[in-house]
Amino acid sequence: MYSKILVPLDGSHVSESAIGFAQDLAMESGAEIVLVTAAQDSLAIVPEARIHAPASQVYESAIRGMTYLQKVAVQLRRNGGRVHCDVLEGDPASAILKCAQRENVDLIVIGTHRRYPLSWLSRMLKGSVAGTVAYSTHRPVILVKEEPPERKEMAIAA
Repeated sequence: MYSKILVPLDGSHVSESAIGFAQDLAMESGAEIVLVTAAQDSLAIVPEARIHAPASQVYESAIRGMTYLQKVAVQLRRNGGRVHCDVLEGDPASAILKCAQRENVDLIVIGTHRRYPLSWLSRMLKGSVAGTVAYSTHRPVILVKEEPPERKEMAIAA
């Protein structure tokens, strides 16, 4: 069914909502999970306003990213998963798409925000990495919405 599943992470609960789903698919199909995160300078979202960031800032971001991915990978490996990690450089959506092609993944599983009132404005102003990836690739993409707050509370209480 699948041999490689790409799971982009950014450290947020939203992106991490994709991990369990990808793990279940990987276990059923024997697929390897490719965990990725993007390292970029802090002003990369406003390219016109930034002065080229020192290489040390991007390097430190890459170190933090790999440390984070390795922690996630340890948990997945404990459950019998095959995992490898990669820190990408640059714009997250573009980097994810390039990685998907380079790794020749069969599937991309990516977390996405639940949309609340006025979310269209937020999406219009800052864009959506998950949306850009989903609309810009020919590969299958599964968008995993984060659980609503009331469901999380119920799960904890149970």
